[in-house]
Amino acid sequence: MKLETTKSFVLVVLIGMSLLLTFGLWTHQPSEGDASLTGEGNYTEGNLGGTEESLKTIVEPSSIIFHDNGSHYGFPNPANQRNFYGEIQEWSMSNFQVPQILSDQSDADMEINFPDALPMSIVGRLFNLSESVENPPTWSFDRMTFDYEEENNLLRVTFDSVDRQRQARATIHDSNSLGLFQTTVEDKEGLIPYILFAEGSEEIYVPSQTSGLHNYTLSIIDINPQMLVNSLFRDPEVVSRSLSPYGTVYTDYVRELRIRQNGQVADFINPISNDGIPPQKLDLLDLSMSNISSHGGWNNDYKLFSINRREERVRYQMYYQDYPVFDSGLTMIEQEFGNQTLLSYQRPMFRINSVIDDPEVKDLASGEEIIAYLRNNDGEGYSIDNIEDIRIGYDLTYNDNASTDFLGLKAKWFMKHNGSWRAIKEENMDAMESN
Repeated sequence: MKLETTKSFVLVVLIGMSLLLTFGLWTHQPSEGDASLTGEGNYTEGNLGGTEESLKTIVEPSSIIFHDNGSHYGFPNPANQRNFYGEIQEWSMSNFQVPQILSDQSDADMEINFPDALPMSIVGRLFNLSESVENPPTWSFDRMTFDYEEENNLLRVTFDSVDRQRQARATIHDSNSLGLFQTTVEDKEGLIPYILFAEGSEEIYVPSQTSGLHNYTLSIIDINPQMLVNSLFRDPEVVSRSLSPYGTVYTDYVRELRIRQNGQVADFINPISNDGIPPQKLDLLDLSMSNISSHGGWNNDYKLFSINRREERVRYQMYYQDYPVFDSGLTMIEQEFGNQTLLSYQRPMFRINSVIDDPEVKDLASGEEIIAYLRNNDGEGYSIDNIEDIRIGYDLTYNDNASTDFLGLKAKWFMKHNGSWRAIKEENMDAMESN
């Protein structure tokens, strides 16, 4: 009797140990079939398959506006604007200086506006300065203006500080640059009229015409989470994987990577102290871009959205066909640092692959109609005084019901209100378009 009892006890213990070992193996091994494994226990550094990017390709203006006797002009689409800005980046700028007396820029021939304040130390890396600036100003700018001085046959460039209380200047003398500028400004070659919307918190210029827009259905390729595990954890072999109500969780019991929204968004948290002196804006941007490049993270088209030095946070917005793409969580890369260490990282976990079917032609309301609508509906869900920007972009929808995941991109008018972008109600736009 005692022998049978002993045998039963041993059998129960062995079964329990087997279950524990099975559970341990499942939670501590990486994703099945992961291409990053190169033999027993060897991991290659994670690579998300993105392209190489630089400050010149990531930092681009939100608008380029030309002024002529009270009328305003701009490019019919952002692709033309990007090409023209690329030309400007090659123009040779000389005589960089910080004047004591400010000049009035209200009647400038051309202005370039950026989506967020940039440090003056970035100027030499975005533009072609003929001589290096040893001690650039410590303030930030978000606007550049260009004025043609016919008597001196030069183009004067002014960098305006965010508070408009400081300026830096440079000059352009190259005949080819001056010729292109004069042709564009005087002949309005390749430009369309823009309308000034002055009721918001900033002066906003809206294109009067909208054409050539399409709605797209795009196939996507999912990014293997193990690629991020290999990049973000010091020792991927000790990382455990488990399922939670929020998605799949990877952790080494200090750092944590969550893959949520049906595998389309990654959230990484590194809970260490972020005490210390924040780096300068340009150093923070360099640190962020280098970190993303180290694991091939530029696998869609992204542009700088904002830099917050105090919070050590950098954000990048997804673009498609040179238009911004908006969504609650699938279109933004966001990183936060502390003591040169990545503390948090949120990003999409897919790469746009190809267009499915023929794009659908989309006719949007004109700039005049958009402005009229905003003026006539002030107070209905927004305050006109708090509108910071108006532009065309794509509204993203994600569909995983079919055999292949895909994205829908719908062209819409968007407004930036109290720091957040949102679409102007589609039903209202449809009503306007039918009138």
